[in-house]
Amino acid sequence: MKRLFRGLLLVGALAGAVVMVKSYLQRTDSPGEEAVRIVFDDGSTRSLASNTVEGQEFTDIAHKVLEIGV
Repeated sequence: MKRLFRGLLLVGALAGAVVMVKSYLQRTDSPGEEAVRIVFDDGSTRSLASNTVEGQEFTDIAHKVLEIGV
């Protein structure tokens, strides 16, 4: 049973590594391709391009949240 669990753990780790490498290689850092849309409680919105300082801050936060998996 222990051997089976170790094998499944190894396969899961390898699959996770493959997905992470694939995601990293497909990532584009060219500015202007991403946009941030902030929606407030009153329904108003504000859009920011990722090539602005404020937009870059929000896109960095969004990327970190996706890396964490939240």
